[in-house]
Amino acid sequence: MKMWTTKEVQYVKRVALLAETNEVLNIPEMAKKLGRTKESVKSKIYGLQRDGDLPKVQRENAFDSHKRPWSVAEDKKLIALYKKGVTHEEIGNNLNRTPSGVANRVKRLNDSKKLSRNRRSWKAKEKAILIENVTFDENGFVNNYDYLQKICNKTYQQVAGKIGRLRKDGVITVQSDRTKTSVKSKQAMNRFNDARFAQYKKKEKKPAMENKAQTDVQIETQSQMIQVIMTTVIAGSEKTINFFSTDGQLLAIKKEPVSFADDTSQEINNKLATL
Repeated sequence: MKMWTTKEVQYVKRVALLAETNEVLNIPEMAKKLGRTKESVKSKIYGLQRDGDLPKVQRENAFDSHKRPWSVAEDKKLIALYKKGVTHEEIGNNLNRTPSGVANRVKRLNDSKKLSRNRRSWKAKEKAILIENVTFDENGFVNNYDYLQKICNKTYQQVAGKIGRLRKDGVITVQSDRTKTSVKSKQAMNRFNDARFAQYKKKEKKPAMENKAQTDVQIETQSQMIQVIMTTVIAGSEKTINFFSTDGQLLAIKKEPVSFADDTSQEINNKLATL
């Protein structure tokens, strides 16, 4: 086993990059620099943290709640809220945890016998309020769970469970049509699909604008007689005709293929013409 030198230890203490939990983030880089294995560097860091030469790991400071361990204070608060019937989502918001994280913690506490919900039975008044205020959509599904939770001071699971038992006992006669979905769910799905496929909707074609002839344009034609110099250049199978004014200004260029009657000797003819 290769012994650690004082210089190597000082390098680790100086270069170690710490996360919010004091976990070292750059172990692979240090191992490569020192020519050691990652396990060797990790073991040395653990010893330095144990001896107080590096800050000890505090996972409760993790920004990501998934990696953050549950503290005793959090467990106590979770148990108190859970026994009051607070939902996992509400507990998560209170403790800065995800609903799935709360559910997993509840299961662990239940398994360890540290948590047991005191199920408060429905009072006659609460039952009457529920029956009086519950409403259904056209397919027989309850459409006012939020309101029922509020007026009965119960969780969604408690309200849904009680309605199911009342239906089974024949107290609530409206039954949901299981071949269909609730109106709220259908509306939510339609909104989801609209948002999902909005980018694929064809753009409406705008009617083509009719090209209207402009009738207010004044057209003026002028004719005059001038003298021009016409130069013809024959190169291969192409003939180029240039038109110059008498003062040497190029007026126009005309190109055309050489006809059989043209001179094939590619001579240049200067002609004086009058237009």
